[in-house]
Amino acid sequence: MRVIFLGTAAYEGHPNVFCDCENCRRVMEAGSGDFRLTSAVRVDDDLLIDFGPNIMAGAHKARVTLFNVKTLLITHSHSDHLYLPNFGYRMNRYNASYDRLPALSVLANSTVLSMISSSVYFDPDKTLLIEAEPYKEVVVNGCSIVPIPAIHKVKEGEQPYVFLLKKGGRSFFYATDTGPIDESSLKQLRKFLDGPLDIAAIDSTLGFMEEVIFPYHHTAEQVITTLHKMREIGITDDSSLVVAHHFSHYPNPPQRDLEEFYGRFGISVASDGLLLDI
Repeated sequence: MRVIFLGTAAYEGHPNVFCDCENCRRVMEAGSGDFRLTSAVRVDDDLLIDFGPNIMAGAHKARVTLFNVKTLLITHSHSDHLYLPNFGYRMNRYNASYDRLPALSVLANSTVLSMISSSVYFDPDKTLLIEAEPYKEVVVNGCSIVPIPAIHKVKEGEQPYVFLLKKGGRSFFYATDTGPIDESSLKQLRKFLDGPLDIAAIDSTLGFMEEVIFPYHHTAEQVITTLHKMREIGITDDSSLVVAHHFSHYPNPPQRDLEEFYGRFGISVASDGLLLDI
């Protein structure tokens, strides 16, 4: 399993180009290597997680193609994770390789699927919509996927998800845009694993925020607490690669500072273009 991070920021990117806070200034001074686009991940060359407005820039920055993507997982309907015009890049009028373009299976909640199917960018000839259900394992294009309910604020009646992926004896838990997941859900997750995770990407949006008034993301301290809980349940162990991911600009300093903090706990820090082979 090969995982590449095409973006690692929250909704506003990092730095926020309309912001002049200390962290935005420091990241700007650090240079483009520290810049973060909105979050998305490609797994191998055929699976993509989330489809935000920076997907083209993220693929260009990482120098990868998305031509072979056959499976798209969308965590929820927020615009940094679902940008409907992206589907237009796959349409016949904008794609010189349309005849060879693989059909795309989209696994997401019913709210997201409804938004896609009613969009002018929806191409029923090249798009298969699959509704995700809590803890219902499905195999899509050779990858086993388990949707786990996320703790996040979304549209009324919408169920956001994080995803467990299993393929070729390897496992990857993508847990971004969620607050700390309750213990019962983590125990449910453990049932789908044969052993500890190979990789876990954990939401780290709120960073060093001092006063937590938004319980739908993790602070840096909550990332540590979540990791301890996952270790106790047996979801991770010393062999697991845990990666802090999805950073908002105002509570998160440049990459080097984040690495210094999280490294003390054995946690890596995602950056745009980070490639992980397991």
